Amino acid sequence: MPKRIGKCTNYSGCKLAYRNEQINVVTKDFRCPECGSPLEPVAQKRDSSLPTVLIAGVAVVLLLAIGAILWTLVSSTRSGNKTLVLLSPTPVQTPIPTPTPTPTPSPTPTETPTPTPTPAPTATPTSPPPETAGTPINLDLTGEGLEQVKTAIMKRIQLQPTLSQIQKDTIIEEVQSAKKMGRLAVVSFPTSVSNLSPDDVAVIMSQVNTSQVKQLLKDPKIVLAVLGYADLQGDNQKNLDLSYRRAEAVVEILVTRCGVLNELHAVPMGGTDLFDPHGFARNRTVEVWAGQP
Repeated sequence: MPKRIGKCTNYSGCKLAYRNEQINVVTKDFRCPECGSPLEPVAQKRDSSLPTVLIAGVAVVLLLAIGAILWTLVSSTRSGNKTLVLLSPTPVQTPIPTPTPTPTPSPTPTETPTPTPTPAPTATPTSPPPETAGTPINLDLTGEGLEQVKTAIMKRIQLQPTLSQIQKDTIIEEVQSAKKMGRLAVVSFPTSVSNLSPDDVAVIMSQVNTSQVKQLLKDPKIVLAVLGYADLQGDNQKNLDLSYRRAEAVVEILVTRCGVLNELHAVPMGGTDLFDPHGFARNRTVEVWAGQP
């Protein structure tokens, strides 16, 4: 079966869709191996071997033509040189004394390996690294993918039973105003557990305490949405409560252990099979999303 290339559009639950990766598929089902969603075909690049062969052929013909012209010129100049030597041998001796001034220009070639190359490496290459090191994390979720994630978050906020309508409207307004969004951190939980182990805390801190994330969170307008999930086992209301406690646990770590001062919202997403429709473990998780207005 010929290989096909596709792209997953499940931006709200597939890591391959978040990273906009192209997926090679050789099976009959044209689906994402990560989340099982149908793939969007990606046009393959056309083979450029034929134009390359044609260009090479034209280049060979041109080289042969140039070689023939040079051969003709060389043969003609050789015959002309013989006549010049017979007619005027004396003028050839007069230019010989002229090489005497050549020793004076000789110091200039020694100066031409100029020390200018030494400042060149220090001038330009050193300036870009500080810019890349200080740039914020790439909030690459825009366009249709951003709208899908925002819609999913706003639907879950409306289902949250413990928030007042004013609180829901405030969070929804902030989500709607985000022009870019990006996921900063992810942490998994065991079954029916909302507490974080020391290892889980270390995982969150390692993701949030990078130089890029810290640079991003210096902007007080950045708002963090902490989305808690549970698997589909058990009662729906219990799953919603469990997902909220998991989100609240991550919010506490972000404030007390990571020093995050930005506005934070714990959003319970309830039970889901978004991350793995064939299993439970990967759906017991919490995501930390940053929204840039």
